[in-house]
Amino acid sequence: MDHFQQQFDARHAEIPATGIKAMSGTADSAKTPAATKTRASRVTKKKGELLTEDEKKANHIASEQKRRQNIRTGYDQLIQIVPTLTPSQRSEALILQKTVEYIKYLLMEREILEGQMKDANH
Repeated sequence: MDHFQQQFDARHAEIPATGIKAMSGTADSAKTPAATKTRASRVTKKKGELLTEDEKKANHIASEQKRRQNIRTGYDQLIQIVPTLTPSQRSEALILQKTVEYIKYLLMEREILEGQMKDANH
């Protein structure tokens, strides 16, 4: 059994009813940054009314905070999916590098399985 498979088996459990792989219960998945932080809300006005410079600035800040939160959420999801990553690894470069390695591994596994299926059918 290779490194990725061992890591995957150790961190994931199968949900019997669906066969979907899911993370075994971790305290980290319950604490998401979205649940602990409040976001600035956007300023809206009636049609035809212009925003003041302060309202435009507040909208820009709120949009930027939302964008950053979405990026953080994406990295958190990668940490949960990639077996060789742990929640303590917060380096974005490391997360992306290990994600690429894992995708290459999955593609290689897929090729092997497709070859085995072809061999079995002949």
